Amino acid sequence: MSQRKIFKAVLFDADGTLYDSTMLHFEAYKKVSRELYGFDFTEKLFFDECIDLYKKPTQVLREQGVKCKDEDFYSKKRPYYYEIAKQKLKPTAGLIKLLKELKRAYVPCVIVSGASRDSLEDSLTILGIKEFFDFRIAYEDSPEQQKPDPFPYQLALQRLSLSPDEGLAFEDTKSGIEAAKRAGLNCIGIKNKTNNRELLSSSDMIITDFNEIDCTFNKGLELSFT
Repeated sequence: MSQRKIFKAVLFDADGTLYDSTMLHFEAYKKVSRELYGFDFTEKLFFDECIDLYKKPTQVLREQGVKCKDEDFYSKKRPYYYEIAKQKLKPTAGLIKLLKELKRAYVPCVIVSGASRDSLEDSLTILGIKEFFDFRIAYEDSPEQQKPDPFPYQLALQRLSLSPDEGLAFEDTKSGIEAAKRAGLNCIGIKNKTNNRELLSSSDMIITDFNEIDCTFNKGLELSFT
């Protein structure tokens, strides 16, 4: 039996959810690591440590015995990512339509991400979607409490002055879904090129893009869950 729920705000993860930037970041990490340190930042290391455990690349490098400073790494990574993203970054299908509908219905949209603020701003600027979000929770807002810790979502709910049952989250990772659920939110998993349905199994619903969202607007975003 399906259950119809009304949500007063939508909370989006960024990388892999709003846009499929995951491998673009990896491309930039790999290039900087090779140029600065002669280190091969492998895809396995990227997914095991950066994606699954939400570690920053500089932390991973230091754990691998590489002496690196955050400022040196990111001063090169940011322009590399920006140039790559200008050519390759695309919004998830159906996103722009949904954001416009949410804006017309006065449903607040926020971002809850483990990405750095610079990275978020660059990606949103490239896609021209900054205007749709009331605020962003980035890595700098809770560096010691990253997903799967629920704190980033709890912080967003506090700023929205909403209870957990009034918010709907979108996530593309197991850690992100766990964070949202631990914060008491309903969560929809986004299937993309770098995950699978098993990793998203704890979400309330799985979709491949935002065109699959069958919703109406009645004092919020109204959606059915089976």
